Amino acid sequence: MANLEQALSNLERAMAELESYVALPIVHRRDKAGLIQAFEFTFELFWKIFQKLAPDAGLNAVSPREALLAGTKLHLIADAERDHWAQMLLDRNMTSHTYNAPVADEILARLLSFYLDCFRATLLRTRRLISTTPE
Repeated sequence: MANLEQALSNLERAMAELESYVALPIVHRRDKAGLIQAFEFTFELFWKIFQKLAPDAGLNAVSPREALLAGTKLHLIADAERDHWAQMLLDRNMTSHTYNAPVADEILARLLSFYLDCFRATLLRTRRLISTTPE
């Protein structure tokens, strides 16, 4: 349980940082880069927390894709959000392996339009699940 609580704490800090970046105007390319990196960090922490929760539900979640499936089966990812989470995985892979300014702009637009709301809602559901998980 302590491991899950630490993972949740790390996720909440990453989410708070992402939220603080979103609250600032985007003036320079570095602002976009910072937002995208904060998106990457937050996404990574989400799939890793899904991975930690999966075994207790009898699920296998070695890869990010499997962890997202576990998050869906655990009802942490809502059905209406599944497509956004699948696109997030693709976008995270794109930003991690290459930099292309037009692609970065598309990912940033999705972050501001959809992903941030998915993160917020999923974080609430994750907090609830972890707070009710017996030690």
